[in-house]
Formats: sequence, C-alpha cells, structure tokens
Amino acid sequence: MAQEWKDVTGEFIRSTNSLKLGSLLTDEKFGLFEAMSAIEVMDPKMDAGMMCNKNLCKVSSASEAMSRGLLPLHLETRDIIGVSDELLSCLCTWLDGHSLAQTVLTCLYLHTVPSIKTPALAGICRAALKCSEILNDIVGSSSCYEEEDFVTCTYGYDLDAGMSCGKIVATLREEVDRRGKGESSPEERALVERLNFWKQLLDFLNKVFHFEKSNLESLKSDIESLRKSIEEMSKTISLGTQVVPKDGIRQMVGFEYMINQRLLASSPPRFITIKDRADSCSYLTTVLSHLEWLPEIGHVTTLSGVVKYFVDFARLSPCVLSRSCLFHVFHYRAKFLGEASFEKLVRQEVRKFSNPISFFGCFSSMEKLNGILDDFLESTAICVLDYIHTLCHNKGRQRRKLKALLKDLSLLYSKAEGYDKILHTLLSSSDSSADHHHSYSCYVLFLIIEVMIKYLGLGWELDLYTIHEAHYVYCYLEYLYSWLKQSVIRAHEQCTSGEAFEKRLVKRNRNMKKKKLERNHQHLLQMAEVNQLVSQAFVKSFEGFAVQGKLTQFLERQYDDELIRFKRRFASFDIAVPIPLDVTSYPTLRLIRSRTPKGHEVSLFQEALNHFTAVKKVMDKLDSPRGSVFSELEKVVKMNCVQLRLLINGHCSDSVRAPVLDFSICHNIPFMKIS
Repeated sequence: MAQEWKDVTGEFIRSTNSLKLGSLLTDEKFGLFEAMSAIEVMDPKMDAGMMCNKNLCKVSSASEAMSRGLLPLHLETRDIIGVSDELLSCLCTWLDGHSLAQTVLTCLYLHTVPSIKTPALAGICRAALKCSEILNDIVGSSSCYEEEDFVTCTYGYDLDAGMSCGKIVATLREEVDRRGKGESSPEERALVERLNFWKQLLDFLNKVFHFEKSNLESLKSDIESLRKSIEEMSKTISLGTQVVPKDGIRQMVGFEYMINQRLLASSPPRFITIKDRADSCSYLTTVLSHLEWLPEIGHVTTLSGVVKYFVDFARLSPCVLSRSCLFHVFHYRAKFLGEASFEKLVRQEVRKFSNPISFFGCFSSMEKLNGILDDFLESTAICVLDYIHTLCHNKGRQRRKLKALLKDLSLLYSKAEGYDKILHTLLSSSDSSADHHHSYSCYVLFLIIEVMIKYLGLGWELDLYTIHEAHYVYCYLEYLYSWLKQSVIRAHEQCTSGEAFEKRLVKRNRNMKKKKLERNHQHLLQMAEVNQLVSQAFVKSFEGFAVQGKLTQFLERQYDDELIRFKRRFASFDIAVPIPLDVTSYPTLRLIRSRTPKGHEVSLFQEALNHFTAVKKVMDKLDSPRGSVFSELEKVVKMNCVQLRLLINGHCSDSVRAPVLDFSICHNIPFMKIS
C-alpha cells in the first residue's frame, strides 16, 4: 500500500498560538537536544542532500564512469601526480573531522583498483585505501575522539586494498626503483617522491598499528623521512593536474565530489570543502610535529612520568590522529607499551610515594592482605588509565570527563581509606610497630588534587573565565595547593615510618636486603609552595585591582552575584575529600572593595609583590634540573614583580581598564598586562 503524505505545516503553526511566551513543547522522544539538532529538510542552507538535486553529479558509480569513458585507466605522469595530491588533500580533510565517504572515497579510482592499467596509480590507490583502513582502526580502537573530531563510519564501503601491507610497500618500492633509474624529467622525479611518500606513510602507520617496543627508535627516522618527502612534494604541486572549479563544484580527473553527498554523518550536515593542496602539506607537517612525541614515550619508566608526559602533550592541542596514535602505543594490548601491566606501574608509584608496609615481602603469605592489595592496585590503575585517556581527548571534552573522573576518584579514596584501616588493624596485630595509616589514601588524595588543578587550568586554556573570575579561581587554587602539601607531608611521614619498620625487619633477618627507593617529596613540596605563593600573589593583585576600580564594569552588573557564580564554577568539586571550599568563607571582591578605603590598594599590591618575591626565593632552592619550564616560570615571576612595582608607584592608577592575563610565556602562570 502506497504511503500518503499529509502537509501539517499550517496546523503546526496554528498550534503554536496556544503556547505562552517562553514555553517549549517537549516529548519523551523529542526534547531540547533533538530540537537544537534538528534541520529543516529540503532547505539548501541546512540540508546538504539538496546539492544532489541540482544535477551536479555526472555519474552515480565508478563502474558507470568507466562504461561512459569518463574514467581513464591509462594516465599520464602529470595526471598521476594530480590524483596523488588530491587524494592526500582528501585524506587530510577526513582527518580534520569530515566524512570518509565525502572525502577520500570521492576518488573513483579507489573503487576500481584492479582495473587500473598504470602501476604507479594502482600502487598509490592501494596505499591510500590501506592507510585509510589503518587510520580508521587506530582512531576507532583508541576512542580518543568525539563526533566533531572524527567520523569512523565507512558507510558499507570496503577499504580492503586487495593486498597485504607488506606487498603494497614492496610494489611501491619496485615502482620507485624502476622509475628512478637514469635521467628523468621533473615530473618523473615528482612522481617518484610521491610514491616514496605513500610507501613511507603506509610503513609508518603499520608499525604504529602493529606496535613493537623495539620499533620506537625507527619511528623517529620514519617521521623525519616523511617530513622531508612532504617538503619536496610541496615544491612540485604545480607539476600535477590541478582542480578546475566549475559552477562552484571542483572538477578533477578521477574524482566525483558529489557522488556520496547523501551519505551524511551523524553530525549536522554540511557542505565539505576539500583542503587546498598546499594547506594539506602544512597540516601534515603539523601532525608530524605532534607525532614526534611518539618515540619519546619509550624513555618514560614511571607512572608519574607518564602522567606528566601526557599532560605536556595535551597542551599542544594535538590533532585526533596524533592523540590516537600515542594512546594506541601507550595502551597496546591493554599493557604499558604492550609489555608491563598497569597494576605494576601503580605499585611502583605508590611504593615510591608512600612506601606502604603491605608491599613488604614478609606479609605476602597473608591471603586477606593480598586480596585487598590486588583490588586497590586494579581500581587505582583503572582511574589513572581513565585520566590518561581523558588527556588524549580534545580540550573541550576533557573538562566534562575530568568531572566524571573526580567522582570515581572520590569513591576510590573512600575505598582506600577503608583498606588502610583494615590493613593497619591486621598488620599491627601481628607486629605492634606496623603502621599502615593513610598509606593508600594519601596517594589517591594526591591524584584527586592533581585532577582538580588540571580542571581549573583547562578553564584558562579554553578561555572560559572572565577577568574578574580570576580572584576566586586563584583562591581555590591556593586552597588546593595547601591540601596538596598536606598529602605530600603525610606520604613523607608514611615513608619514614615504613623505612624504620624495614630497618627493624633487616635487623631481625640478616638475609633480608633493604631496597633503596628514590623519593621526590622535597621537590613536590617545593613546587606546591611555589604555586601556592603564586596563587596568593594573584589573589592580592586582583583585590588591589577591585579597590582601584579596574574591575568596576564587571562588579556592578545588575543581575550578577559572585556567590552564585562561585557555587556553579566549583560544583564539580562537591566530593568528600578535599572538603569543598565553603562559599560563605569566600571574601567577594565587592565585599573587599566596600571595606577597603580608596588608596589602600598599594598595600595589597605590596603583599602580592612580597608573595612573588618569596616565589623567587623558593625557586632558588629547587633541587631539580632547571629546564625550559623553570626558565619560563622565572621569567613570568620577574615580569609580574616589575609590573607590581610600577603599580605601587602609581602607574595607570587613573585607568579603569581591566588587566589582561597573558599565558603566552608560561602555560599555567600568566603575566598581568596593565594599560
């Protein structure tokens, strides 16, 4: 029975008259999210499928193009170069978040590879298909993407190139050797460079996908070779057949850009613009600069080093491919670099941090202890792995995932605290000198505070805060760093207690050897002290700006309420430990401004200067190697000291312009610009 369509537009519009102003109509299957995501069907501005109704598509399939003589199977060198460059542009456009069907698979040659008569073109097409398949597998299995980052759907297309990766590489190598003999024209040399590029790219991606730790160093040389190939290719783009725009649509031999226009991704439909060839080379160069971090992970041996590595990597705002490759290698076969278990890494880190006596071999025969220990290590490993996985997402998604992670860590802290009590009772019953208080929980607390600090820092990176919000952000940071210091001090005490207990065991059993572990509590305390002093300095600076009148435009808004903003900004921190900073104890800028007489901002700026001066003194005592991060921090502190001295001397005292925080020099400590 044929379907009958009824036009309900008029009835729908008339029904809206019964709704009051501001009312929304909702249904179980159609809420606000669906309403915001909806498109108007057949509207050319919203419905990308309407482009197909303009008869812009010459053919509907590759076989039709061949039968009509629109797809030449014997191509000149210039055309092969053009197809290779355009395929690369399509690949980069796909990696930039567009659909595979509307980018790479618009190349008709990819659907008819066995029919291609030119070996060079057949090799390039097979390599492009295999690269697409491996890329899709790496990004899909790593799950470091959102729908706006990457589209994994292949729409039923088979990406099988018909050959194994090794055979495709061998075929390309043979073609390079054949064409590279004797003197050749510039076009031939340009084609050889492209054949080399596809061979190197496929080989590199295959090494990443089938990762072996022994290949880490060779990946570095592969990345360098790819960079050189891209540099040479960018110089010879003009030697290939170029795209010719016609009626606003790209025209290129072997491509039909509208053929898959109706195969839309789940994201809102949009007309895709393929990247320019020169832009694609620049894009790939940037991707390779991020992939350079890949071999360096082999030099990281501790869990704290791994976390720092991923935190530093995330600051680059890397693309989805580099993030996925890094996590794929890190988490290969659900082990660290495919070898060590994550529980083992956690055990080493906790032992270094708090040295729990439950790790000592003399208690290994206790069945109950082993069960508790295994559960703690497994639960902690899951949370740490979630944290690292979160750092491999785009920054916009990281905050949402960190918020969920804090809840999991809070539950883990409660579990760890319970385990500490059970183990202390269990171990002290067999040896009265055994002390297991806070051994597990202090490490989990340290993790929680690190995640909270990262969450607040992302707010600056994503430009979520306005300038007057800096006051309560740094107030909370000061509070968190005080908790961080407490957790490190508690861990140091546990280590001291554990070492004393171990000495007694060695005395009792002379065959037992004491294991020496490196501690970094002093460095952690010094860095926490530096960051706490910096936070205090910014708090006092912004109190001075408020009294001076530089934040008046933000503080005198009719419907603004600092306490409401405070609650909402830190709602994610409503967990058991650390105890959330009480909103009633927060001194709002309005309150400070009303209580502080005009002219007393100088004393507030002087306090801020004293804090920055104290930072320099603590930094001079740091016992760690002084790298680029240290020099950046030192530079920003000095610049802020100079700025505060100018403010104390009356610089820009009449200006009502708000200060600007510049994070270009140091990623987590800004320079205050006053004008």
